[in-house]
Amino acid sequence: MTTDRRTQMLDTALTLIAERGLRGLTHRAVQDAAGLPHGSVTYYFKTRDQLVLAVVERIIEIDRERARPAVRAAVRALAGAPADTDHRQIAALLHSWWTESRQLLLARYELDLAGARDPSIRDAMRRCGAEFRDLAELVAVQAGSPDPAFDAEVVTCLVDGLMFHFVTRGPLSGDHLSEGVRRALSSGGTVRRAT
Repeated sequence: MTTDRRTQMLDTALTLIAERGLRGLTHRAVQDAAGLPHGSVTYYFKTRDQLVLAVVERIIEIDRERARPAVRAAVRALAGAPADTDHRQIAALLHSWWTESRQLLLARYELDLAGARDPSIRDAMRRCGAEFRDLAELVAVQAGSPDPAFDAEVVTCLVDGLMFHFVTRGPLSGDHLSEGVRRALSSGGTVRRAT
């Protein structure tokens, strides 16, 4: 019961950030939008900063669950014959993940921008980004990368750029996204550093 109510508050907070920006996130706004009694949000999160940092932790939790299918598909594809990797399937998984997570992505970028000015939010969002980099590094290792940490950073930047484009300008065509995935996983499944 406690976890459910707390999760409900954080999911409501995510929706509010996506709809109104970080300025629209207040204890009262969360409790009103969630239909909770006065003081409910303050009981769990004494300050707005605590609420914001808990929202970032909730994003990390959601990302772990939503990223797994795409990461599994990439690792499985690379475990077989990398040349036969089904880039369209991986692209479709990414598109589905982003479509279902559009509000989450909006909230993420709002928090990233706030982190440019607030060190505590910046540090929390770095932890959030590290979660995806760790998953990308697993894919790079499976692909036989000579420098998995570097390749993971490059892939993370590529995916981040694609997600930002998706949120701000709309989705790329299926062919465009598929080709981007193919290139990211090319050369034996890795993005190689130019020398």
